[in-house]
Amino acid sequence: MNAFRLAFWRKPLRLETSSHSVQQSEDAPEMERTLGLFDLIMIGIGGTVGSGVFATAGLIASSYAGPAATLSWLLAGIGCLLSGLSFMELACLIPSAGSTYAYAYHALGELPALIAGFLLTLEYGVSSAGGARSWSDKLTQWMDSQLGVQGPDWMKPKDAVIDVYAGLLMAGITAIVLCGMQAGKMVVNVVTMTKITVVAFIIVFGLANFSVDRISPFVPDQSVVEVNGKETVAFGWPGVLLGASASFYGYIGYDEVCCLAGEAKDPARNIPRAVVGTIIGAATLSILATFSLVGMQKYTEIDAEESYGNAFTSVGMDWAASFVATGEVLTMPITSFIGFMAQPRVQYAMAKDGLLPAAFAEVDSKGNLFRGTLLCGVGVTLLAVFVPFHVLWNFISLGILVAFNLTNSSLLLVRVSSSTNAEADEAEDASSKRPQGAMIAGYLVSSFIAAFHWQKGVVATVPLSATTDVSIFDSYMRTLGPFVAALFTVIAIALMFALSDAEKKQTIASAAAKAKSKAPNGAVEIVLSSKKQEDSCKAGCRHRSRSLEDEDNGIKDEDDAKESQQDPKDRTPSSGATVGSSESDEDKIESSLSSHDDDETDDEESTFRAPFVPFAPCVAIFFNWFLFAQMDGMSVLLILVWLLLAVAVYFSYSRHHSLAFQQTQYHQLAQN
Repeated sequence: MNAFRLAFWRKPLRLETSSHSVQQSEDAPEMERTLGLFDLIMIGIGGTVGSGVFATAGLIASSYAGPAATLSWLLAGIGCLLSGLSFMELACLIPSAGSTYAYAYHALGELPALIAGFLLTLEYGVSSAGGARSWSDKLTQWMDSQLGVQGPDWMKPKDAVIDVYAGLLMAGITAIVLCGMQAGKMVVNVVTMTKITVVAFIIVFGLANFSVDRISPFVPDQSVVEVNGKETVAFGWPGVLLGASASFYGYIGYDEVCCLAGEAKDPARNIPRAVVGTIIGAATLSILATFSLVGMQKYTEIDAEESYGNAFTSVGMDWAASFVATGEVLTMPITSFIGFMAQPRVQYAMAKDGLLPAAFAEVDSKGNLFRGTLLCGVGVTLLAVFVPFHVLWNFISLGILVAFNLTNSSLLLVRVSSSTNAEADEAEDASSKRPQGAMIAGYLVSSFIAAFHWQKGVVATVPLSATTDVSIFDSYMRTLGPFVAALFTVIAIALMFALSDAEKKQTIASAAAKAKSKAPNGAVEIVLSSKKQEDSCKAGCRHRSRSLEDEDNGIKDEDDAKESQQDPKDRTPSSGATVGSSESDEDKIESSLSSHDDDETDDEESTFRAPFVPFAPCVAIFFNWFLFAQMDGMSVLLILVWLLLAVAVYFSYSRHHSLAFQQTQYHQLAQN
């Protein structure tokens, strides 16, 4: 098998939504499903609310959008919901640990999955260390302002990068996560409810001091401001868009719910509800908190660093400022806690597939990822102590945006090239996926070019009258940028409608296949075909993996012999089984045709199917590219280096231990 085909080998896409199939999923025997709907919503809100409101609400209102910052939060929430739809459907199809990594492995291939895992490491593990350092800054400020106490200089030297406070926080978080999910979810629930209480306090007492005069004009006149040493357009409607870009990162964290799907009860039902609940809850709290902020204090007077504390002080409520500052210090660590809690789950999923060392996949007798969590905790703690993160946040944000687009692309490929309800992914010819894959790749490229030119050539272009320093790039964007943006927007829209047509054709084909399967002869054919595919699987590949090439008769005979020695009750479905039912092939043969039809119907009804596909994921991709275009060149360079590191790890280690490599080895043994 050539290296290219190996790198883009895909797991079969299985539908595991019924309670029966969830119990038989690869995670269930090892990691207990203990997270209910309330737990998942608390994880989602705990990872989002607060990290955005406390950190960016003041910046957006004072520097970008003014009182219209509330519209920025609303637009960003809609953008997050569009990507959230992709997470919701894919989490139902693949209710296991790993989030974007698992989705990419099934839809895009092995190498893209490894890249997704590296990107998630930025979002979960690395950003949790960065969050610890941000908390350390808040802690020292709070100790000085509220207690009049300054900690030892060696804990946080002014002229050094060492931050012992951040390291102690990450060590404590690691210790709690090592105790298991039960202890972790208890901490999450308590601290998240405390955080919601603090935000609710801000909303209630902020609105009590609200003045309409302070929010006039609601959308300030457009002007040129300096951000990070560079002139850019702010306020007006361009400022609202820039504010939406900044507030988007305040919603990041809802995908951590999907990363924990392997430990969720009834994931097909609870994951979509938890994602929607997280985004709507975060949007509601953030919009109301921002609205109360701009109503308490004129946007031109808001302090971007201590926005709510200074706003309460400005209206004579010093005690409220102290309460908010204390609540922020106490609840801010939950963001790092939830991010770190998700990181070992990503490593676990990758290690089970052979892409990382097996130590990360070890589960102890209590169902905890003790060894993987400990190894991860040591690394993240060292990052928190020694790495300054003020230069890395844009780098981390870029990784998150690319990971989101991998998820959206995965849903597009799943929808236009395979059935999610009634057909086996094995039955689909690989060549039939190439046109759809080419269309998706074309949309990714054209939408990126369009978004880049809209951002640089239209939204954020500084008028010629406002500056005398015009580079060749700026001149190009002012003259040709809008035309290039319009051209590639048209191309992207055309590809989007082409994908819509392909998705409709696939839906019709799937419906026809299901209708045929419900007929007695069709149902019998499905069972016989499924049994035939089971006999053709390789020995040792009983996990959910797809055979790339036909096996010879020797391997078939070996499988038949093993099957004949097993008790029928102990036999498990092979990797080539039909996706439409959650029962094993032996159960299918013994069950009646009416029972088979009932199982299909139950699976379809219990599975979330994202609406407005491919339009919703396509718009989400464009929105993410628009945010990507706002990043600085150094951050883009860092993300490219990070992706090259992922590729190097794949070709030096992962490809020699992966599922695809195992398939190749079995085939070579069969030929010999």
